[in-house]
Amino acid sequence: MTMLKEIKKADLSAAFYPSGELAWLKWKDIMLNQVIQNPLENRLSQIYVRAHLGDKIEIYPLLSRDAEVGFNENGVEYRGVVGPFRYSVQMHFHTRGWFYDVSVDGDLEFEFVYLQDLGLAEQAAVRTNEAYMSQYIDYHVTEGATGFTVQARQNQPQSERFPAVQIGALTKIVGYATDGFDIYGTNYKLTSELANLKEKSLPNRVYQYEFAQISLQTELFTNHGETSFYGYATENQPKASGAPIENLAELKNNISGQSYQTSTKATLNKHIGTPIIGETISDNWLQENFPDRIQEEQQNGDLLSFFTPNYAHVVMREKEAELERPHGSILLDKVDVLNPEATLSATTYMYGAFLSQLVAGNTNMNKWNSHARNPLNILQTSGLRIYIELDSELRLLGVPSVWETSTNYSTWYYQWNDDLITVKTTLTAESKEAFVTVHSEKGRSYKLVLTNQVTMGTNEYDTTVKKEVKEGIVTYFPAEDSPILETYPALQFRVDGTYNELTDERYFAKEYVGTAGLDVFVFEPSDKATFHVQAKLTDEFSEPTEDLEANNKVIRASYDELTAQFHLNHQSTTAEKLNLTVYWYAHQMLVHYASPHGLEQYSGAAWGTRDVSQGPFEFFLATGNKAVLRKLVLTIFSHQYQDTGDWPQWFMFDKYTSIQQEESHGDVIVWPLKIIGDYMEMSGDTGILEEAIPFVDRESKTFTKEQGTLLEHIELAVETIEARFMKGTALSNYGDGDWDDTLQPANAQLKKNMVSSWTVALTYQTFKRLAAFLPVGEKYETLANNVQADFAKYMTNDTDVIPGFLYLEEGKAPVWMIHPEDKDTNIKYRLIPLTRSVISELVDKKQASRNFEIIGEHLLHPDGVRLMSEPAHYAGGVSTHFKRAEQAANFGREVGLQYVHAHIRYIEALAKIGDKSAWHMLDVINPINIKEVVPNAALRQSNTYFSSSDAAFLDRYQAQNEFSRVKEGSIPVKGGWRIYSSGPGIYLHQLISSVLGIRQTEDALIFDPILPEELDGLECHIELDNYPLDLTFESADEGSIVVNGEKQPVENEANLYRTGALVLPKKNLTTKCSQITIKFSKNNRL
Repeated sequence: MTMLKEIKKADLSAAFYPSGELAWLKWKDIMLNQVIQNPLENRLSQIYVRAHLGDKIEIYPLLSRDAEVGFNENGVEYRGVVGPFRYSVQMHFHTRGWFYDVSVDGDLEFEFVYLQDLGLAEQAAVRTNEAYMSQYIDYHVTEGATGFTVQARQNQPQSERFPAVQIGALTKIVGYATDGFDIYGTNYKLTSELANLKEKSLPNRVYQYEFAQISLQTELFTNHGETSFYGYATENQPKASGAPIENLAELKNNISGQSYQTSTKATLNKHIGTPIIGETISDNWLQENFPDRIQEEQQNGDLLSFFTPNYAHVVMREKEAELERPHGSILLDKVDVLNPEATLSATTYMYGAFLSQLVAGNTNMNKWNSHARNPLNILQTSGLRIYIELDSELRLLGVPSVWETSTNYSTWYYQWNDDLITVKTTLTAESKEAFVTVHSEKGRSYKLVLTNQVTMGTNEYDTTVKKEVKEGIVTYFPAEDSPILETYPALQFRVDGTYNELTDERYFAKEYVGTAGLDVFVFEPSDKATFHVQAKLTDEFSEPTEDLEANNKVIRASYDELTAQFHLNHQSTTAEKLNLTVYWYAHQMLVHYASPHGLEQYSGAAWGTRDVSQGPFEFFLATGNKAVLRKLVLTIFSHQYQDTGDWPQWFMFDKYTSIQQEESHGDVIVWPLKIIGDYMEMSGDTGILEEAIPFVDRESKTFTKEQGTLLEHIELAVETIEARFMKGTALSNYGDGDWDDTLQPANAQLKKNMVSSWTVALTYQTFKRLAAFLPVGEKYETLANNVQADFAKYMTNDTDVIPGFLYLEEGKAPVWMIHPEDKDTNIKYRLIPLTRSVISELVDKKQASRNFEIIGEHLLHPDGVRLMSEPAHYAGGVSTHFKRAEQAANFGREVGLQYVHAHIRYIEALAKIGDKSAWHMLDVINPINIKEVVPNAALRQSNTYFSSSDAAFLDRYQAQNEFSRVKEGSIPVKGGWRIYSSGPGIYLHQLISSVLGIRQTEDALIFDPILPEELDGLECHIELDNYPLDLTFESADEGSIVVNGEKQPVENEANLYRTGALVLPKKNLTTKCSQITIKFSKNNRL
């Protein structure tokens, strides 16, 4: 970055650009503001004067590039004229915070509004995910002599500290907001206006969401106004926020006054105008360009979105205007499913991010350009952006009229100024290329200026980018100090195109050189333009792709192969919706598997041991890909720690082997063992047990030279599980947690003495599986029996409610936690042991029936099942029993309790007992036209998996007090974080293997449809083990199978709760397509 002016007062420091823009604000290693900014971005920390002009309100920023700026050792001063006002702002620093002294003159009524974005965590944590850290900032508002004061506390410990900051003023504050969405509004993406600053008052509510930004509004002034805003930081506030700190005026009085030295003022070469927004598209244009539309989404008679027959998703600008989560897509090239670590990926956003986070392989490290850090497109230098230059004014291309996206391309259509400008980003199938093309339908010539924020690593500004320019071709290399160099030394990105000039920030202003990490590509006026980037991880670049349309067909066909040619037909639109879902969820499974990251969770790059053992593994299990399953098993087991027999919570699956999280939750060790049983049942591959693979040395985090057979790896893991049984039992210790990450124990005592009933059920299921397929099955059968006996002894003895946890302290009576008798947490029921105990057949019919009664009465809601009957108690973010469940200030994701992954496991349990509502439950969590199924569902992107359904409570306190509204369906439910999850793979597994009931073993096909009678006649095509199958499902009094017109003798698979699945030997089939009619019983259920 360019030379910054740093002001330091003891542990407090701030850095400014010479032209006055704030880069960052820190207390020691705690980043107080949210984003390291560059001077070309809209400033998040800002002071506005609001002019009252009759019924209108006009707003003017005071901390702008137009101000005259001066610095001294205590701070910075801004002076100038804006609109009808003359102003000065002096920002003074002291050892615990800062003051903004504001003085404004103008012949009218006005007031001030101060906006302060917050990170309030260690810099690495904030920059890893701003939205996540925002979820854990607690806001506490008090009202006193100077009106409202807002205290913010970071509830997640930062190296055992809980940083806090108090934001207020020394004059009266009459309005406040705590989240940027309450200031900018979702329509900001189209208008570039801070909508709620045009309202009479700020909302005066605590909104605990994902854009941490405190806003304060003063009372009205006439002609002249003065105030002092302040921020007062505390490094560690262990307790919840209470009474605010008083007498801060005394601190201000102790700051010595000094003159300011005038600094350099930036002079823009080009005026930066408002973004170009596509006009509403005409019906005629839609009919001409998209005549065949499926699954149209309408609101008040207006078309919002639809899909094409080729499964592309198309969205209108009117829908984008309403969404908190902007439409985005993670594009992939053709993934090599056996070797996924070299996948090319890029993220695009409808609002005009045309190519961001372009990565070749590792999504954290091998990254060419930056990612979006704000959902409202406030920060407009991230990734690759396109300006149109008209009469020395630069206008950014923003939200288009229409946006189209598929798995490897996105297209923006701008109806603007009597022209249609089309921008298209395409990833090629195998040559590691990305193309961005621009075209004018009317053949008009436009001068384009393309900016790209280069990272060549994880974050912008972290490294000095190394590049070489020859004959207009730019090649980017890893920096000398980059970890890429020793891991992927051949990694390069190469750029060419129809641009005729390469420059940098000086295109905007010479004073901005080196401030934003931008490469600026300038194109001569033309009606079309091309920008092309190619990556390589090995010695040579691939031959370029010439025919992009043929390339798109190759990628489209690859998804048919990936999904085993799966296709449904039915007279209803249900089949159509699920065909779309299979296509898009297969893509999102690949993101999780080959390019781990999401739209909100943009970092990742690793495989979670339990996650990859579920989503990707179960998808490939359902679609019968034995080669991938075999490699997955061996890869996962090769990351087992040699000394402990356990696994890391997550690990990098590429050459960055040493990057992993050593500590893992108590259930993680079980998942690799579970997939062994699943794989062997499906494949019959006993030879895999003799495969020799390495371990990982826990100290060096490298593979060991010594290898062990897979069977030896398995035996080591089982020994570790046995060693962790609670004394005198076969019940696994809870350790650092189970699947629900929010319920990690808050203290060492709980960690030592808790047992998760869900982990116990999973362990039982796994031991039963190992007993069936391993050489010494008797050992595992005995272990399973011991687990079952102790489960009955401790969990269901004297109660028909399985507790969420058991507290088993030596020498004391067992205590049930999360149970009707639990008066400590006051939470009565927990979902996942109720479902897993049925899936695993750990409990008998009576208990299984009781489990579903509890779920129906206490856990089932219109938008799906919830993890617990009540939220964990929230008291300012201080933990008593659990960590994140009691720390998160935002009522979303797992904390909001409807985590879609768990709902999918509920579907699995429903199918286990033959409950035909399983089909409807698939629909409840399907984003396509979700309001038809869940009337209180808020609008959301229709082609992306959402990981949670979040009731729209403002904060945890409202959620605690009004939680019954969720069951009533009287509060909107919003889609949570998108794409990056094991959920898409698990969803498709349950659709294919549990609800349609299509499974296979080494020598048989298994059919076990759990379908409602209205799906009589449903047809399904799928290819398993080289057998093309045309299946027809018909409702009947009892189950049977007819193959090519001949009724088959069949056996039933064992099922504890009902008549089991129909088993059809593969020898009864031919390799040519078999016509199979499966008659499913109307009444086969628990």
